[in-house]
Amino acid sequence: MKQYHKVSSLLAVFAFAGLVFFAMSTEAQFSITTVEDSAFSGKERMRPIVSFDHDAHMAYDAVEDCNTCHHMWEDGKKMDNADSIGMECSACHLAEPGNSEMNLISAYHRLCRTCHLNEKAGPVLCGECHAGEK
Repeated sequence: MKQYHKVSSLLAVFAFAGLVFFAMSTEAQFSITTVEDSAFSGKERMRPIVSFDHDAHMAYDAVEDCNTCHHMWEDGKKMDNADSIGMECSACHLAEPGNSEMNLISAYHRLCRTCHLNEKAGPVLCGECHAGEK
């Protein structure tokens, strides 16, 4: 009977440790991420990748819902009840013939920088967003 208690106690400790490790790694993934797109993979970067705290942004009043950033457009109008969650920005911003990576970069800058300027909060200069190492 004592052997059973030792084994069950040991299993409980391992289960708890695994749960703590999972919670910490999950939290780290959500609280600190980077803004990336596969359209930039394998390319020489002019500036470092932008760090981005998704949870902090979701807490701001300016972010009404997911499609504030993850927007969808149809016939030149932003759709209120649709979002692009799970899609890369390049899926639309490089979809038209003649579009380029620069248009994708412009889309990021237009969305992020314009919001920061309108809200008078957040970085707006290149080195403030692109602050990490290349």
